[in-house]
Amino acid sequence: MDVVNNRFLQAKVDVSNDPSDVEDRIRSIVVMKRVRIEEFFIDFDKLRKGRVTRREFKSILSSMNFHLTDDEFDCLACKYKTNDPEVFVNYVDFCKSINKAFTIAGIDKNPNVRVAALTNGDTFLARKKYLGNHDLEVQHLLDHFREAIKTQRMHMKPVFKDFDINWNGHVSKHQFLRVLNTLRLSCPENMTQQLLRRYMDKGNVDEVNYVDFCEEVDGSDQLYGAGRDFNHSHDYFPKTTARITGNSIVDNKPDDLDDVLARIRTVTCQQRIRLGEFFRDFDKLRSGYITAS
Repeated sequence: MDVVNNRFLQAKVDVSNDPSDVEDRIRSIVVMKRVRIEEFFIDFDKLRKGRVTRREFKSILSSMNFHLTDDEFDCLACKYKTNDPEVFVNYVDFCKSINKAFTIAGIDKNPNVRVAALTNGDTFLARKKYLGNHDLEVQHLLDHFREAIKTQRMHMKPVFKDFDINWNGHVSKHQFLRVLNTLRLSCPENMTQQLLRRYMDKGNVDEVNYVDFCEEVDGSDQLYGAGRDFNHSHDYFPKTTARITGNSIVDNKPDDLDDVLARIRTVTCQQRIRLGEFFRDFDKLRSGYITAS
């Protein structure tokens, strides 16, 4: 074994500056903040040639708060450099690579292709930067919450659902802290922002994913000691046939006047309709009466 030749005379392979890793981190920030990344490059490309200089490319990334080291920027610029005599960067290919999280290039020619839905993992790298070295402290705080929930025998999710009227799985950060205060779960002030940023996965700084929080603190694993991974009933019992339903005739014949008014009142409440504004168009003199037709 030629140890000296293999260890000291071979070219150095720097895996820390992989352009794919840099793109993954930039993509997670773009997904979290919902940034239209190509619009920043258009201002520097007046002739729409699809390229910018290295200096412009670096300034654009800095303007979007993508803080890269010199080595990371060099490896990213070398990946998308053009074949021109001058040093240019092909930002069109770069934007297509970043926007893969939202759509697939050429999907209009193949409409049967399905774009994968965004998940919490798509923004994990961006949220991990906000946590920094506090990730271990957040884990200790979650352990404290689990012990308090187990001791006091509380169920957290119904309390959050009172604030989630549309059932979208998110509440505002003030509502989130209000629920913690209601359940008497103390959170230090220096850890409040770190705890909130851990579950802000919608691209804004106001909505908190309480479903993931409840699953980690008050989920089935903590409550029963066994989660969904232990459910093997589908291996022993076959799936039942789907129920077949046919067309049904609904009798909407009203019983009396109160029934008609109740139905109108229900639709008006659901669709937030102001009935009076529609009648005023036919009552120019504001007499309060219109014809039956």
